[in-house]
Amino acid sequence: MNAQGIMMDSRVARVRELKAEIARLREENSKLARERDELLAHFDLALLAAADLAAVPPGGKFVIYDGWNLVLGAGRTARTREKLEDSVRRELEAHPLDRAWIIYDGPVENVKTENRLRIGYTGGTGSQRADRLICDFIRMARFSSSAAKIEVRTNDKKLAREAERLLAEPRNAL
Repeated sequence: MNAQGIMMDSRVARVRELKAEIARLREENSKLARERDELLAHFDLALLAAADLAAVPPGGKFVIYDGWNLVLGAGRTARTREKLEDSVRRELEAHPLDRAWIIYDGPVENVKTENRLRIGYTGGTGSQRADRLICDFIRMARFSSSAAKIEVRTNDKKLAREAERLLAEPRNAL
């Protein structure tokens, strides 16, 4: 092999490296775009829920339900989505000061409101979207000093621990 052959091999290797880097950057860009879309969807849902939280009167609570976890997870409390929603409606009838938000993971963002019950689907793809939304919402509520009104219902031990930590953690004073 002569010097020209070595130079060509070097350039070909460099082009391959650049193509691999472009592919990696495209995948990273796609991932960031998905995360951005998810955050935008969560922001809309969180704004609606924040209005519900602000409307909770003294003595009431804002109960957040980890939807699919309570229907499909270990130790499920309802056999179907409809049964969970009926159960929450009954709880709201028994506790007229409370409001509730059931959050399901779902590929299409969607929200339905019935009196003091809000039912939301996260939209997007990936796992634990509802969990992230719940924790992000609690963090937001801490800034408005409303977190004490929140109660999270889930059988997901990791989410329960994180929600408990967020609800118990005092907000830093300036």
